[in-house]
Amino acid sequence: MLNIGMTELLIFGIIALLVLGPDKLPEAVRFVGTWYGKIKRMVSNVQNDLDRELRLSELREQMQAEMQRIQELEARMQAQMADLQQPIAADQLKIKPQPAQPLLSYQPVQQPVSSVYLPQPLATQNVMSKPCYTDIKVAV
Repeated sequence: MLNIGMTELLIFGIIALLVLGPDKLPEAVRFVGTWYGKIKRMVSNVQNDLDRELRLSELREQMQAEMQRIQELEARMQAQMADLQQPIAADQLKIKPQPAQPLLSYQPVQQPVSSVYLPQPLATQNVMSKPCYTDIKVAV
C-alpha cells in the first residue's frame, strides 16, 4: 500500500520515542495499529464491492445480449411457423378426398418355373395340428 522502507520506519520510530516518551509510545503504537487495520479492512471492502458491482454489470450486459438473441430467434421461429402453416391451410382447401386405390395389383403368372411351399395362413390352421404347406408356383 505505502512504499515505506526499513530506514524510514526506523527514523519514524526514533522521532516518536523522543516526542511521546517511553511511557506513551506502546499505547500510541496500539492506537495507530488498530486504526491502520480498520482503514485497511475498509479499503479492502470497498475494492471487493467495486469488483462485485463490475462483475454484476458485466453479467447484466451478457444477460441482455442473450435475451435479445433469444427474442430474435423466437421471432424467426414464429415467422417460419407462419410460413409452414400457410401452405398447409391452402393445401387443405384444395385437396378433395379421392377413393382409395390399391397399392399393389395382382397379375397371374404365365409360365411356372419352380414350386415353393408356403404355410397356410394362421386363421385357417388348427392350433394343435402341424402347419400344412400348399404348392405355389413362382415365375422367375
